Amino acid sequence: MKINPEPFEYLKWSANFLKLGYCLTALPRFAYWGMRLTRPFYVKGENFLNRKIRWSLLTLGGGVLPPEELKAYRYGMKTFIDNIENALKANTSGKPVVWVEWILSSEIVGAFDAMPFNPETLNLFGNMSGQDVPPMLIEEAENRGFATEYCSAIKLTAGAYMLEQSPQPAAIISGSHPCDTNVSAYQSIAHLTGAPVFYFDAPYWRDEDSFNYYEKSMWNLISFLEKNLHQKMNWDKLKQIVDNENKFNFYLHEICEMMRVAPSPATMITPLFAWVVRELAIGDPNGTEMARLMYEVVRDRYKKGIGVAKKENIRVLWWNPPIAFFTYVFKWMEDEFGAVVVKDFIGDVQAPQVDTSSEKTMIHDLARNHLFLAMARQCHGPVEFITQELEKSIEEYSPDCLIFAGHAGCKHGWGAIGIIKDLLKKRGLPSLFMNMDIMDQRHATEDDIKRWITEFFRSNGFV
Repeated sequence: MKINPEPFEYLKWSANFLKLGYCLTALPRFAYWGMRLTRPFYVKGENFLNRKIRWSLLTLGGGVLPPEELKAYRYGMKTFIDNIENALKANTSGKPVVWVEWILSSEIVGAFDAMPFNPETLNLFGNMSGQDVPPMLIEEAENRGFATEYCSAIKLTAGAYMLEQSPQPAAIISGSHPCDTNVSAYQSIAHLTGAPVFYFDAPYWRDEDSFNYYEKSMWNLISFLEKNLHQKMNWDKLKQIVDNENKFNFYLHEICEMMRVAPSPATMITPLFAWVVRELAIGDPNGTEMARLMYEVVRDRYKKGIGVAKKENIRVLWWNPPIAFFTYVFKWMEDEFGAVVVKDFIGDVQAPQVDTSSEKTMIHDLARNHLFLAMARQCHGPVEFITQELEKSIEEYSPDCLIFAGHAGCKHGWGAIGIIKDLLKKRGLPSLFMNMDIMDQRHATEDDIKRWITEFFRSNGFV
């Protein structure tokens, strides 16, 4: 790993490898068997030979994800490629780049002649260059004054910018949810970049008054962008984006609903992959096509009563953010124990449809939609938003156990842990609480995570 990487080195590497993956998945069965036969080379751990391909192969299922889903993933990879390449070209072409913080959504920016860019992109794609890249970017931010207790997602954003791995923003959009890190750290990022920042203020409750309040923020965002980008928003373009988003959300919601049955016809890695697509480029036609193909594959299994695992032995509810750094853990659990994650905190889609009949209805419904996005949905108000969804998930998905990913930066997650433990005790649901970081392996390594899960399953008689 280079201590001083070339400008945009990790984004460029990610785009190049995604292009290779895009070509290989044109022949999904060939890609499947290629990954399956070479599994011994990369499944056990990262080394100097596989460090630049391991994470990518594991994210594509590591020879366990069925080839019919790899065909769908191909469209998602095209979305990633276009987004990264457009971001790399934007500053030289004169097209303004607008950073849109994760847990928000970029529809409004997409309706301008501007390039929406998720500054947390290298949280995930940095792993394509090796597991030590995200911690290196995080450490850069910490060394230059960002608090160690901040969420690693925001620290990685700062470190990537400091090391010239992210494009210069013309404007930044941030939010007040799901955690205090957002509010605090993005003030530092605003100073660091010199870009004007728009801060969403999420309401506490989830009722019509709250949606109306948030709608005002959406209108204010439009005014902010028109002023700072020196252009008017294209309402026809916004309608196209939202039409695609409505289809995308429908397909993913249906997949999540079908995962209630036993055996589950889908793995949670599928909605999680789709979640990354929506984070980077919601409304992209390739992303919508990916969601459609995923839906058709899962619906076919659902109708035939076929599970995604060879034999479903354990149904797992995964609470708090999934391990972005170790995305493969879900497929590892299926392959090793027949343990299927049937619902999680981020991949589950509950966003309502948006009425595109007028400008007013689009903005009002987008405000409502944004408050139902992952983490925003659970973490913008009282703790009951978390516990009520948890109880409903237990009732609807019939889990055998719960695994809590105790992300170091999620103060709201740790703050609710006592209430969650009491709830699970009353339900008699075995649970594992892990102390780790979803992006920074310095807190807990991949081997640590796998050992804790293995010991948990064994001690509760699941295996």
